[in-house]
Amino acid sequence: MKFIYITLLFFITLSSFSQEILTGLQENPVVKEKVRELSRLKSAQNTDTIPVLLPFHDDFSQGNVFPSSLRWIDRFAYVNNDFPVFPINLGVVTLDAINDSGNFYPEAIPGPSTFIADHLTSRFIRLDSVFAPVPRPLTPADSVYLSFYYQPQGRGLALSGGDSLSLKFLIREAFDTIEGPDTIHKEDQWKFIWSSKGMPLDTFYLAQNTWFRRVMIPITDPTFFKKNFRLQFYNHVSLASNGQPSWQSNADPWNLDEIYLNTGRSRGDTIFPEIRFLEKAPSMLRQYTSMPYRQYSDDPGGEMADTLTIVMNNRDIIPHSCIYRFTVTQPGGAFNQSYQAPEFPMPSYTLTSFGYNERAPVKFAFPISSADSTLFVIKHTIHESTPGSTLGDTIIGFQRFYNYYAYDDGTPENGYGLKGADGRLAYQFKLNVSPDTLRAVRIYFNRTLSSSNHQYFDLTVWNDNNGKPGDIIYSQTEMVTYSDSLNDFHTYYLASPVRISGTFYVGTIQTTDDNLNIGFDAANNAQQHMFFDVSGTWQTSVLGGSLLMHPVIGKPLPVGITEPPAPQEGRISVYPNPCSAGSIRILTVSLPEFSHNSAGWKIIVSSITGVKLFERPYTEIIDVSGLSSGMYLLTLLKPETSERHSSKLIITR
Repeated sequence: MKFIYITLLFFITLSSFSQEILTGLQENPVVKEKVRELSRLKSAQNTDTIPVLLPFHDDFSQGNVFPSSLRWIDRFAYVNNDFPVFPINLGVVTLDAINDSGNFYPEAIPGPSTFIADHLTSRFIRLDSVFAPVPRPLTPADSVYLSFYYQPQGRGLALSGGDSLSLKFLIREAFDTIEGPDTIHKEDQWKFIWSSKGMPLDTFYLAQNTWFRRVMIPITDPTFFKKNFRLQFYNHVSLASNGQPSWQSNADPWNLDEIYLNTGRSRGDTIFPEIRFLEKAPSMLRQYTSMPYRQYSDDPGGEMADTLTIVMNNRDIIPHSCIYRFTVTQPGGAFNQSYQAPEFPMPSYTLTSFGYNERAPVKFAFPISSADSTLFVIKHTIHESTPGSTLGDTIIGFQRFYNYYAYDDGTPENGYGLKGADGRLAYQFKLNVSPDTLRAVRIYFNRTLSSSNHQYFDLTVWNDNNGKPGDIIYSQTEMVTYSDSLNDFHTYYLASPVRISGTFYVGTIQTTDDNLNIGFDAANNAQQHMFFDVSGTWQTSVLGGSLLMHPVIGKPLPVGITEPPAPQEGRISVYPNPCSAGSIRILTVSLPEFSHNSAGWKIIVSSITGVKLFERPYTEIIDVSGLSSGMYLLTLLKPETSERHSSKLIITR
C-alpha cells in the first residue's frame, strides 16, 4: 500500500490538469536556522586541510543539518531525514538548488537552462598509504573502491532530463605560480568520474527496481594514489516554472547515502552488517501529530493509534534475529509504558527492497488530565539478540499535547497552492469536547521568488455540511507573513473568538491568482481532511501529505499554551536543545545590541505554564543541572525597555 500511495503521489503532482499544485521550496528554513546558530561559532567553510585516513565513511545518521566537518569541507548540501523515500538508513544528504544560507543560488534562473548548484566536497583523504595494522603504501592492486547510494527527487518535486548528479576526483589542487612579472592563480583541476541524468522517482524505481541505487567505482588510476585525494559530488539544476514568479521553485533534489571508500573491496562488496531504523518515530495518535490535551482526554481510546508501523533495515545478506522495543515516559512525571516484540528474524534488505515493517500494538493510552499541555518521550530500539552483538539502533520521538491541532511534523518538503483567484482551501478538524473556542490559526508560508506570494487572503472558518465545508462562520483579511526559522509558524490571532462545535474547518480564500505557498509535509498524509474549491464545488485533495496549518483552541491567549517561537531575527538561540547535560549556551547572535553591551539583560527560566523558576543577570552559558526533565520557556528580558526574546528549552535526563 505504501508503494502505491507514493507512486500515485508522484504521478499526480506532475498532472497539468489539477488545480492543486505542489512547488519545491524556494528556501530551506532548517538551513537558515542552523546558519544563525553557527554564525558566531565558525565560518561558512571548513578550510582545514589535514587529511583523513581510510576507511572514509559517512551514512549521515549523525549529521546536524550540515555535513560533518570531520569528513567534508563545505556545507552546501543538507543533511536530513525528511526528503528520502525508503533510505538505506535514517539520514541522507540532499543536493538541490538552495545554498548554504538557506536561499536560492543567486545565479538561479527559470529553466530549461541549467546551472551548477550544490557541492559536497570531501577533505583530503590519504590514498597514498594505510597505517594499520602496519604502515605501507597503497597501489591500484589494493582494490580500492568508492561506493554510494543515490536517489532522485525523494519527497521533493520531480527532476527533468536536463538535471544531473555528478562526481569528480581531484587531480591537482589550486596553486599560485609566477609567470614573468605576474602571479597567476591556477584553479583546482578535476577529472569527471560519474553522472546520472535527472528523472522522476517513479521512473527511477521502475528502471532500477529499488528506491536507492548503489554505485561501485574502482579507483585504478595511479594519479589518485596520493595523500591529498579528494572527491566532490555536484548537481546541475533547472528551475521549475510556469511563467509566474510565485510558482517558480526548486525541483531538483538528489539524496545521497552511505558514501564509503576503502581498500580490499570488489564490485560484489554488498555486505555491511547493520540494523537500522529507516524513518522517524511515528505519532502514537491515530490522526494527529499534536492536539489539545483537553480534547484528547475526552476520548483517549478513539485518539490513540492501535498499531505503530516501524520501518527498519538489515543491510546484511543473511537474516538476523532481532528484538524491538519501545518505551514511553513523561518528563517529570510518573507515567511509564513499554512494549517488547517477540524475537524475530529480520530478513536481508536485498530481499525486501525497501526495508522491514514491524507492526507494534499500542495497548495503552496516555493519561487523561486537566492540564493545559504536556509532552511524552517515545524511545524506539532495535538490536540483534545475539549476546555481545553491537548491531542495533535507537530513535526518539515526542508526543505533544498543546493547544493546537496538527497533522504534520512541522517541516515542509514542498509548498501548496491553488490555481485561480478566489480559490478556497479548507482543512478539517474534529472536536471531542463541544463547544470550544477557536482563538488563532498558525500557518507556515514558504517564500516564493521575489516574495511574490506576499499577498492578501481571507483567513476563514467554516462549519460542517455532511463531511465537507458548510457555511462560513468567520472570516478576516490577512497578509502572507513569512517565518525564517525552523518550525516557527506565524500566528494569526482572530479579532474575536469563534465558537466551534463538532467538525470544523479553517483555511484560506485567495484574492489573487498567486500561489500562497503554504508549507506542505509530504511524509504525513492527511489528504482526506484537505478540501479545495476553484469551480464552485468542494473537492477532496488528490495530493498525499499535510498542510502546516494549526488551529489554536481553548483558553484565551496567552494563557493557552502555544509553542514558544523558534529563534529568528531579533531573537535568541539555545544550544544544545534538547539538553541532557548540566549547562546550555545561549546564542544571541541575532540581537545587535549584544555585540556592544549585554548589561541590563536578564535570563528567566519558567515552566511552560508560566511559573518563574529562576532569574539571573545575562551570561552566555547557564547551569540547568537543577532542572528536571521537561519543557521550559527561556526568556531574555531587558527591564528598562520591556524588550524580551523567548525560546523553547527541552531538558532530557
